[in-house]
Amino acid sequence: MSERVRYIVERFPDLASAVKQYSSDNRFFRGLCEDYGEAVEALLQCESSNNPTDFERADACRELIMDLEREVLIELHRWNDDHGDSA
Repeated sequence: MSERVRYIVERFPDLASAVKQYSSDNRFFRGLCEDYGEAVEALLQCESSNNPTDFERADACRELIMDLEREVLIELHRWNDDHGDSA
């Protein structure tokens, strides 16, 4: 599991095993998780800055994070339905 994937595991600890398994099996899902981690890292960087443009960027990062969380949950739901596992 990559460093960036761990952010989604930290966000949804109850789904950790499903995230780890699915991200190892599916390149698209792993990319979503990587994108999520990148967005979280960008948000953390913006929040530690005093630059006014970083405040706007932080809002965009928050929106992206919420969108990616929805996408990750949708993908996990689909995967769970296909595999009959409990996620």
